[in-house]
Amino acid sequence: MQRVFSFRQGDRAEYLAQYILSAFAISVPVPRQEDVGSDFHCSLLRRDGGNLRPYLPFNIQIKSYGDPAISFGGITEAGIWRRHEVEQLCQTDVPFLIGVVKKEEQWMEVFSTVSRYFVFYDWKRLGPPRQVDLLPYQPVGEAHLNDGTSEDLDAKQNMPNWLWKLPIGQPILRITLDDSENPDKCEGVKALLEPYLRMDQENGVFARIGLGYFNWPLIIRTGQPLKDRAVGLASPPVNSPKFQSQLSVMAKIVASLLRSYESGQRKDEILQWQHVLNQLPIATEPEIIADAVRNACQFAQS
Repeated sequence: MQRVFSFRQGDRAEYLAQYILSAFAISVPVPRQEDVGSDFHCSLLRRDGGNLRPYLPFNIQIKSYGDPAISFGGITEAGIWRRHEVEQLCQTDVPFLIGVVKKEEQWMEVFSTVSRYFVFYDWKRLGPPRQVDLLPYQPVGEAHLNDGTSEDLDAKQNMPNWLWKLPIGQPILRITLDDSENPDKCEGVKALLEPYLRMDQENGVFARIGLGYFNWPLIIRTGQPLKDRAVGLASPPVNSPKFQSQLSVMAKIVASLLRSYESGQRKDEILQWQHVLNQLPIATEPEIIADAVRNACQFAQS
């Protein structure tokens, strides 16, 4: 029996990461057979008297310090495009973090991947990339986190021919093995992580309803609270599926607003929505939406 040395070193990095993670979060290892890009399913733990209660779930992938860029996609030895890896990176269901472990010094640094929403929204207007390389520790200093750069790849049949190099910034925090035994420091770790996880959650909700709006941290200062944020607004082509999804979401929001105006006896405000209503797919929405709009308009015209 034998084990490849580099794989074994990666295993040991994961052992250290799990011990550190367990100090402030539930951390459930993903079995090797089920490995799809995350090494642990986690939830932060909140103290409630003498109990600990889970909140804010997230997934995390662990890497050893000094590893090259963290890649998603690319091609297999058989020449097949790993499209599913790019799609998995762009998932909007659960916040996704990267943990970088340095075994020799017994610490782990934690990175946000919220800049992946540039990929989700096709920010460069180049279509899906063949591969995305996440670049930790870039940009440096006070430089602003952005959408990175694109590089041409050798043309291959039935797959994109470009690489997206995407910076993910400086680590949110560094926690040592000793820190993990200090309850106060663990509370500080959770306080630092929470805004990034909630930002990722919020972006996911916006993405799933087709809002086209997302946030990312403009500057990440290790060990300091999130302060500088940036906002992106993605506008899909008219009549594209994402555009139609936006109209559908807008119809539901407007129906709720009109019902509120009706309850508040605000006829003038309802009438001002008439021109907008003509552009919304009210007739194809659930009956409760159409009824709310119709009732509000009838009230305003009475």
